[in-house]
Amino acid sequence: MKKWLAILSVFLLASCVPDTEKTPLSFYFWRTSFQLSQTEKDYLQELDVRKLYVRYCDVALKNGEAIPVASVVFNESPENIDIVPVVYIKNEVFLQNSDTKDLAAKIMDYIGQINRKNNIQINEVQFDCDWSLKSKDHYFQFIEEAKKLQPNLSATIRLHQVKYSKKTGVPAVQHGVLMYYNMGTIDVGDQNSIYDQNIAHRYIQSFSQYPLPLDIALPIFSWGVHIRKNQVTNLIGGMRLKDMQNDHFDKLSDHKFQVTEDFMYEGRYLAKGDIIKIEEPSAKQLKEMVADLRKSIKNKPKEIILYDLNEQNLTEYETDVYQTVSYW
Repeated sequence: MKKWLAILSVFLLASCVPDTEKTPLSFYFWRTSFQLSQTEKDYLQELDVRKLYVRYCDVALKNGEAIPVASVVFNESPENIDIVPVVYIKNEVFLQNSDTKDLAAKIMDYIGQINRKNNIQINEVQFDCDWSLKSKDHYFQFIEEAKKLQPNLSATIRLHQVKYSKKTGVPAVQHGVLMYYNMGTIDVGDQNSIYDQNIAHRYIQSFSQYPLPLDIALPIFSWGVHIRKNQVTNLIGGMRLKDMQNDHFDKLSDHKFQVTEDFMYEGRYLAKGDIIKIEEPSAKQLKEMVADLRKSIKNKPKEIILYDLNEQNLTEYETDVYQTVSYW
């Protein structure tokens, strides 16, 4: 019955919204061990997901040298799904490394090693870098060198890089992925740093002027902002409002909770009096994001990419929510 109601709601949505059609859904995979649970496989099949953007590694500096960090290990072979390697490159790499040709060769070779070991064929590589005004020349040179080795490149694009594109520049890739999340500052206040419509509207008017074709990345992740003595101490990934429904927490507001006694939460020490602020996008907000973006993006995106794939994130939303955000 639940599935039939979901199908009916999607049908009604499609029939009531003119000039919309389904856009393919994809996911980012951001864990270091590639192995899908049965629930994850079921969701991918039900949502007809045919592509995963898999973080192959980070690239950071060690003793002045750019090296791969936290590389992915494939504990099972991807089946019936395209894999796009994603490499997150810290901005520090381009602030200190000017040999972009050598860096591009090493990164592409590293991607090739992982692919050969796991018998993976690819058609695209994506780079994720929050470049700055001081690093953009080296980053853009790196892109040009990488294109000689893999012509089909994409890049993640932050909101500020769209609004201030004349200053920040535009990478010469086939297309960009607009990261429609992590909009605010992580602090002790009431603002949700993952998504805030008021903040989004400061940038959204510039989307139609951006010269690069944009796909859209939307958030389905969450975290708890751990606050002690009015200072943010760390983030607790995956924490949600439902985790606050026990005797360890007293509700202070809709998204803030106070720890009632010292205890360990999944290996983390929480002290009596600490504050946890939950930041998570609701199903209503996901639909709100898409409604705003439909009005603002110049060209229909070819993909909606959800960040990120894991069972806890997937099961937080009804299937019809995923279907709804895919209609454009």
